[in-house]
Amino acid sequence: MNNHKTIQDMFKSWGKNRQKIPLNNDVLKREILSKVPINFDREVSFKSSPFVWLSFTFAALAVFVLLINTTGYSNSVGSRQSIIQTESQMRFLPTSDVYKPNASNTLPYNGGELPVSDKREFLKVDYNATLRTRHIADLKNRIEIIIRGFNGRVDSSNSGDKNGYVSFAISKDNLESFKIEIKNLVGTRFYSEQTSSQNLLPAKQVIEENQRKTEKNLNDLQTERRQIVKNHNQNISFYQNGINFINTEINTLNIEYQSATVARRAEIINKISQLQTEISTIQPQIVNENKNYQTRISGIDIQIKNVQENLKTIQLQDSNLLDDVATVNGSISLNWINLWETADAYLPGPILAWIFFLAAFLTFLWYRYSIRRSYLDF
Repeated sequence: MNNHKTIQDMFKSWGKNRQKIPLNNDVLKREILSKVPINFDREVSFKSSPFVWLSFTFAALAVFVLLINTTGYSNSVGSRQSIIQTESQMRFLPTSDVYKPNASNTLPYNGGELPVSDKREFLKVDYNATLRTRHIADLKNRIEIIIRGFNGRVDSSNSGDKNGYVSFAISKDNLESFKIEIKNLVGTRFYSEQTSSQNLLPAKQVIEENQRKTEKNLNDLQTERRQIVKNHNQNISFYQNGINFINTEINTLNIEYQSATVARRAEIINKISQLQTEISTIQPQIVNENKNYQTRISGIDIQIKNVQENLKTIQLQDSNLLDDVATVNGSISLNWINLWETADAYLPGPILAWIFFLAAFLTFLWYRYSIRRSYLDF
């Protein structure tokens, strides 16, 4: 083992051996204590500070506001879900309303449940948003620019000091991009939206059924017209053949008349007279046939024209429905927001609760400060 000690170790050992209390230690202590005035008869009392109770009060108020806000939010969510459920149920109730693509063309709908085998969807989407801002007029103008930028149409707009409104229509294909643009104007905290959709399949089925019936009716009328024309032509041909046959017979008798005897000529003249009488009988029948034909053909042509017009109307309704489905009708409401509401939007929970929490914290700090000062005064 190495017993060699450094100079540091030697000084340390020497220092420990030299540690001792001075001989006059007790005298020095008495001299120092005699210089400090101490009144052992003084009573120390600390007044209870009201700030501690204020702190508890403010904290309790903050918790109360949070509970009220939470309960109110749950009730509002429940009410909103009930409204949505009611609207969803009403949407599929049998109705006698008609589909009005442009508020002009109407089609009856008898209601009833849709067959599940028809899985087509013709969803009509409606979009409504509410934006809160401190600059109503400026935001309204920017919204109109965005709508036109998406090849949309502004139907109406207005703005005031506290409120604004824009009604518009855009293509359904642009809806998602449009919503992002609108949301970015104010941010998520100051943006809310409601989007609803309804399948217009019942109206589409009514249009298709009416179109099928109308096309069948048109085909039947056209077939009937062709039959009328055919019968007329056959009747006229029959009458004309009869006349032609009689004329041929008359011509034959006239040729025979030139070489006939006197007695035979008398018979030929009598026969020709009878044949001409037959022709006179047939000609009124031709006139009646033509008259009846014109009457019937005019009537059926009017029916065909009306049915064709109905078919055009139904096709227009079908086109309007598809255009309506491809279009989103929407509205954006603008509400003015004050600084209090702006701060409330950035804080989790109601701002009043945060104010109470801050008041509780400040009063607690003041309470601690007052306690410390009481000790210092002592």
